[in-house]
Amino acid sequence: MALSPLVMAAAAVAAGPGPQAAAAQDQCLSADPPPLTRPAHRLRFGITPLGAGSAGASQLEPVPENRRAALRALSRLQPRGRQLVLRLNRMFMADGVAGIRRYARIVDRYANAGFTAELQVRYHPRPEQEGDIAAWRRYVRRAAMILGKRPSVKALTITNEGNLDLSPNTSDGSFDGVRQAIIAGVLAARKRLDRIGREDVELGFAVAWRAPPDTDRSFWEELGQRGTPRFRRALDYVGLQIYPHLFWPPAPLPGRSAGDEVIEALTLIRRCYMPKGHLGRRVRLWISENGYATNLDRTEVSQDKALSSTLREVHRYSGTLAVSNYRWFNLRDNNSDGPDLFDAVGLLRDDYSRKPAFATFRSAIKRLGARRPRRR
Repeated sequence: MALSPLVMAAAAVAAGPGPQAAAAQDQCLSADPPPLTRPAHRLRFGITPLGAGSAGASQLEPVPENRRAALRALSRLQPRGRQLVLRLNRMFMADGVAGIRRYARIVDRYANAGFTAELQVRYHPRPEQEGDIAAWRRYVRRAAMILGKRPSVKALTITNEGNLDLSPNTSDGSFDGVRQAIIAGVLAARKRLDRIGREDVELGFAVAWRAPPDTDRSFWEELGQRGTPRFRRALDYVGLQIYPHLFWPPAPLPGRSAGDEVIEALTLIRRCYMPKGHLGRRVRLWISENGYATNLDRTEVSQDKALSSTLREVHRYSGTLAVSNYRWFNLRDNNSDGPDLFDAVGLLRDDYSRKPAFATFRSAIKRLGARRPRRR
């Protein structure tokens, strides 16, 4: 992955004071942990139960799903009285209304098992749709109408990783018009959801950690220029999708834990990037994807250690940085011995047996998780 501009700018920070270092700071490259100014609070936890997207242009075939085994695992993962939201990924504009209806059936299946859901509404267009914002608005309105009529749907993420153009299969930043699509999509979804009485459905967009510095900076600055007060009022959250030791940084750095990397990213998003987009504290931060792999010379022990440090630090800074939600990606490995970056980030192996991180995540939900709302 060609992140050499990021590496060069990071080196400028390390070099100390001077014009290069000052420019690098303006590109939001590094941050010390902020002082803890507000108490920690409970987090709303969630997980992606469906297969992971493969990095690159196409999707690798995962080991076949066992729906009963997946539901048993989800039921065991959710402690009594705590929330566990299911984040459904890979619903593409290219698949049209048929794709929306397919995901509506998945929502219904999980609702029947007692789970709430949120969905990615992916820009990911067919070639002839790329840059067609009018077509995108129509798609978002249909998605909001069909999915918003289901009480178990609690949030929609409008576009995925619009700042990253390295992987068309997983990141909407690979397609022309995505920055405009974020704003147009959030506004279209909010209007349609309000019309059908679903003002409670939360709306946001998700960014990858991280793209080259110039790309990230221009992404947020363009959102600030294009975004209107109505857009900012409609936006409830920004989702951070972060994979330390897998994507960025690609390997552990001396003296830094996975939790340290996540807190630095949250700090830079909150205090450096979001101000460029004119987004204040009212817009919450979510960790909409976080995972640690157990393939590619990484181990289940290192996954468990990285998850533990991440959950500890995210909870500790939840009040200070206004972080409200955490999502693990994903429930089960696509292929426990596969070669892709995201083949083995599950809490379960591809045969549905548990990794040590499964118990760690369940324990965190029990100790730190938001309480499940009482049924009326």
